[in-house]
Parts: sequence; structure tokens; C-alpha cells
Amino acid sequence: MKNHLPLFALIALLLVVSCKDKEEPAPPHEVGVWALDSYLFINFPSEFEGYEGLAYDIDELSFGNGVVYDDYTLVLEKDGTYSLEIGVTGPDINDAGTWEIDDDELKLESTEDNDDQDWTIEKNEEDDLWLSFETQSAFIPDIYFDTVTQKYIDYLNTLTDQQLDSVSNAISRVVSFDLVYVFERD
Repeated sequence: MKNHLPLFALIALLLVVSCKDKEEPAPPHEVGVWALDSYLFINFPSEFEGYEGLAYDIDELSFGNGVVYDDYTLVLEKDGTYSLEIGVTGPDINDAGTWEIDDDELKLESTEDNDDQDWTIEKNEEDDLWLSFETQSAFIPDIYFDTVTQKYIDYLNTLTDQQLDSVSNAISRVVSFDLVYVFERD
């Protein structure tokens, strides 16, 4: 029996070691709280390249009907769920659902009867998450800025808002571009 004692001790030790809980893998770095910091315009047609790379703070863009974001927080949970809180003028906007990353896309599937969202991932680093989608808006082609003289600018400054809108509408074109939401880890 004395000869078998070390063997029993070794077997018991192996059982204890093999029964330890396995460590869970670390969650992907996308998990966490992301706060919208700014917007970035990218991927304009060549005749609108003057707009390429323009950046705006969160409160500098209006999204129709005068809606301006005060804050915008996206929470991506380890279990694949998300919550979204958007502070705007008027009642806040909230959403929740599930999320997944597929190649270079972040897919948000709403469980709140809101539209699902597919974002293209432009930048995905530890503390920066840049998400974009294609959109359209009216812009004035670069050629007009290249030929505008100070005399013409002085003339435009004499116009009423309605007259200025009329001039702008006559020379602007609707173009597609990518609007990037620049998130920082909160």
C-alpha cells in the first residue's frame, strides 16, 4: 500500500487540476460603452472633393427638421446585445437589440420595432470605433468655390435667406457620400 500512495496522490492531483474551471476568452474589444464624438464626410465624387474629410462635432449637424444630437451612446454587451441612447432636442431616442460583426460590418438588429442598422467599420481600434453608412445630400460643386470672387461674395451677403436659398438650390447637386460616426470609448 505504501508503494501505491504516491500513485494515488498523483492521480488525485491530476483530477483536481483537470477539473478547474476553464477561463472564458476575453470579450472582443468592441464590447463596452461608445460615445459619439464627431462626424466625418468621406468618399465624395471627384467634383466635390473639397468636402472630403470635413469633420463636425456632434452638435454641429442637423438631421432634418432641426434635429441635433446632444449625446449619442452605443453600448455593446458581451452577450451580443446592445442599447442605444440618443439625446436630442425633444424626447430622447432609445433602442435595443442584438449586435454582431461580420467582416467589416457592424450589424444592429433592433428588438424595439426600429429599423435594423448595417454600419461599415472604417476604423476599429481599442478606443476608437468609426462606423459609416452611405447617404445623400445636396452640395455645391467645387468649381463654384474655385471661381467665386470677393465681389460675388459681397453680393451674396446682400441677399435675403430666401434669395440665398434660391441661388444655392440652382447650383447644388444631390450626391452620395459616406457619413462616418466617430465614436470614442466612454
